Amino acid sequence: MVKALLKLIRWPNLLMIIFIQYLIRFSFTEAMSLPHALDHWYFALGTFISILLAAGGYVINDLYDLQTDALNKPDRITIGKKISEDFAWYFYFGSVILATAGTYILTTKVEIDSLWMITPLAASLLYLYAYDLKKRPLIGNFLVSLLTAMPIFLVAVFDFLPATTPENGPLIREGFRVVSYYTILAFWLNLIREIIKDLEDENGDSLAGYQTLAILLPKIWIKSLLILLLALGLYPIIEFSIKDLWLVQNKTSALYIFIAVVIPLLFLAVQIIRARNAQQYHKASTLSKVIMLLGILSMPFFTLAFYYGWP
Repeated sequence: MVKALLKLIRWPNLLMIIFIQYLIRFSFTEAMSLPHALDHWYFALGTFISILLAAGGYVINDLYDLQTDALNKPDRITIGKKISEDFAWYFYFGSVILATAGTYILTTKVEIDSLWMITPLAASLLYLYAYDLKKRPLIGNFLVSLLTAMPIFLVAVFDFLPATTPENGPLIREGFRVVSYYTILAFWLNLIREIIKDLEDENGDSLAGYQTLAILLPKIWIKSLLILLLALGLYPIIEFSIKDLWLVQNKTSALYIFIAVVIPLLFLAVQIIRARNAQQYHKASTLSKVIMLLGILSMPFFTLAFYYGWP
């Protein structure tokens, strides 16, 4: 039962949320001595809320995706086999209620009471995605990518903004800007990954009556869209690496970006162009996830380069 539940809530993805949020905390916020509002207990509560929302999102998605998963990923199905549908529904509602209560406690701590609405709003959007929007072209991809990137941005909202004073305002704004850039990176790569997953799941989605991009448009059009999205993101990354890193004598960080992000993104473009079947699209989807992790890991790398004065 426990093993099946961990599989249902995608425990590796939940560990990734924990890792990323604490990476920001230790390798950026505390390492750079940025003002912050949450002590370690309240920060842990914020991370727990993110995990509850994500776990609930996975459960509700699987509840409404039993038919397509039976066609696309039959080995992944746990609801109806080792976990009953009733238990899955109870778990979903329980996670949303706990997350909302936790958010209320957190917003009381930071004295921004209106922020408690973030959790029920996110839960509602996840429900709409699972119930209907994932069947629609692009809007479902956009929404789930936004929600996937949200845990990164919420660190800035709950930990940075409440600590702002007239004296530390410029420093807080700089920290907020950096976290915002990583949020955009996560959103961009997740959007690309979601479109690739539509190509991977085309057969099952078609039989289930979905109207995704992969079903509505020719493959060449979708691949062209993916290459365009890659190009739109690659340009500012390369420009930042050259102008803000290489030309200001931070060549080590610039090399990291080129080796860990730019080159894999170019390889991803090649994989997308060459992909012909679900297995090849799955490899491209996995690579996009790895690139996102490598991109996030640039944060501690930049901090180390700053502290040790790497050339």
